[in-house]
Amino acid sequence: MKKHIGIFIVTAIIAVVLLVANLFIYRLPGLEGAAKNFIYTLPVVYLFFFVFTIIILGVLVIIGKKRNEQLGYIFLFLTSAKMGLSYLFARPILAKTIDDPTEKINFFIVFILFLAIEAYYTARLLNNK
Repeated sequence: MKKHIGIFIVTAIIAVVLLVANLFIYRLPGLEGAAKNFIYTLPVVYLFFFVFTIIILGVLVIIGKKRNEQLGYIFLFLTSAKMGLSYLFARPILAKTIDDPTEKINFFIVFILFLAIEAYYTARLLNNK
């Protein structure tokens, strides 16, 4: 686990950088009022996905030591579970009737960013056979 601690540190740094960048985007003229109408604040959305990413990466690192050949299947299962929980988390956003789709777009972009982080590190773990 000590060998893979860098994965968690880099993931935390990426999450913070992306959150700060996203917060600055919503301070631009024309977007400053959009974030005020969000159901979930940006830090809450990032924290939700960050926690899931850390859990998924932690499970993959632990299982990768014992059963490296099962890593891909476990990644698919955990990602599917995360997707289901993300849908439950996003239901209030999806049910929102306001014409501004900014929060929906932001939610799914953050989802894809953290999914890309997970996929990248999973590929690295798979290649370290």
